[in-house]
Amino acid sequence: MEQSNAKKITLIDGYVDEPSCLGVPPYISPYVRYTFGALLESGFREGQIEYLTIDQLRDDTEKLEELQTNRESIVIIAGTTVPGRYLGGRPISLKEISRVSENCRGKIYLGGPIVLCGFEIPGLDYYLDETGAFTLYELMSCSSFDKSLKSTKSLIHNRSGRLELLERFAQSGAQVLTKHPEFPFVVCELETYRGCLRQGNCNFCSESLKKILYTRTPQDISKEVSALYSHGARHFRLGAQTDLFMYGATETDLGLTPNPAVIQELYSGIRKAAPQLETLHMDNANPSTIARYPQAAREIMKTIVTYNTPGDTAAFGLESCDPEVLKQNDIGTDPQETMAAIELMNQVGGITENGVYKLLPGINLLYGLQGETSDTFDLNFNFLKEVLDRGLLLRRINLRQVREIAGYAAKKVNEKRFKQHKEMVNQEINFPMLKKVFPKKSILKNVRTEKREGYVTYGRQLGSYPILVGIPGEHPLDKFVDVKVIDHGYRSITGLKYPFNINKAQKEELRALPGIGKKRATHLFLNKPIENGNELQNLLGDSINVEEIDSLIDQY
Repeated sequence: MEQSNAKKITLIDGYVDEPSCLGVPPYISPYVRYTFGALLESGFREGQIEYLTIDQLRDDTEKLEELQTNRESIVIIAGTTVPGRYLGGRPISLKEISRVSENCRGKIYLGGPIVLCGFEIPGLDYYLDETGAFTLYELMSCSSFDKSLKSTKSLIHNRSGRLELLERFAQSGAQVLTKHPEFPFVVCELETYRGCLRQGNCNFCSESLKKILYTRTPQDISKEVSALYSHGARHFRLGAQTDLFMYGATETDLGLTPNPAVIQELYSGIRKAAPQLETLHMDNANPSTIARYPQAAREIMKTIVTYNTPGDTAAFGLESCDPEVLKQNDIGTDPQETMAAIELMNQVGGITENGVYKLLPGINLLYGLQGETSDTFDLNFNFLKEVLDRGLLLRRINLRQVREIAGYAAKKVNEKRFKQHKEMVNQEINFPMLKKVFPKKSILKNVRTEKREGYVTYGRQLGSYPILVGIPGEHPLDKFVDVKVIDHGYRSITGLKYPFNINKAQKEELRALPGIGKKRATHLFLNKPIENGNELQNLLGDSINVEEIDSLIDQY
């Protein structure tokens, strides 16, 4: 249907965060791209579709009133089904959705994972499906809106037809990337398949709520990547699936079995479609898949480290090391399988490129699960300690409390004990682990500066679970810099801008050098230029280990 005479429609990216999909900046979710594509495919012209992130709309009363008065339709894509802390943006809240919808003259559509959670929000006209795209396409393609369509059910029941539409949406919707306020510093989340392949889902997981399920072909994913690449995308993450190692799995006598050839086709196709990409990372992997099919998993890992970019992380959803918790929640792995998977990934992915590891595992642990006792904390800590003691590497350890969705009744967490547990993990596991994963003097390439607090600039590399880097000094934002690691925290590191020229350094940078402090930093700053290490020693005196400082200086 031609929409040339329609008023503008506004698509609000409220951000999504699921166990299998990220869409909070610097990530852009596939759902909002599909939805933009669905509008184009239903007849809207690009100039008629306004794309805004919720961060752009916040605290802009004038813009909100203009939308409520002048837009025929407003579409909101949202849904965070896992708890998280965010640096790049803040997902839309139920209160904010209500604020957008109240007193709005046009129609309000809500889609994305949020519709799976059963929230009743006043002022909405239509609840779309869990992607947002299919129901919206049907509605916008109809000559008149039928109130009977006010549901999350799609009219397109034919799975192959739906998948064909999806690929049209994916390719058409690629152009929304250029409208993102952080473009081109955006990581495009790529969906390989939808839904969990386990016969029984973990009891607490939102994957069990999904109604629309499909698997995309490597060829179609490559076409989407090509479309995104043509619009300037250079950062990609295979994040929107529960277990990448089971993508393209085949049915055998052993049940669904990993298929390394399909994943080889997937990765090689992406590299061909985006030859100058700068980031290619992954997200979820079920450690039980790796432990039960070690030979196939090893082949898949070899493919990943051949085609990916450094700093990649495979998130392992162990969730708990307590056998009773695993049993009561139907969790599909256990500590023994997870340890085997960690070992194998360390063997294959524990190689460095430009000083950064190619592919390391991460561990997710959940608290507040049914069956949990005070012993659960000890079991979880002991597992992590064993990983460290065995000399194995973990890129990150995520400790969080379960979110009550899908009717799941979480147990009350002892907040004092949880806080003590996190502190103990930080001190005894995270701190020494970060020192091993990011040793002093290692160089992190292309750290994007994102925010400043006081005299420290914070940045991250683009990709999966990038480490937060505190860079001493006031540096321009939204720039890519290289940094040299000089110190470690529990979940972040400190790095000097590389190459480090002592004579061009700010006082805050000098102060960050080991043993310097405020007074000595001022003394050095006032006595520049400094010609060499001997002159540095004379300025600092014999009480300072100049050899260590000199090793961090790249230029005099």
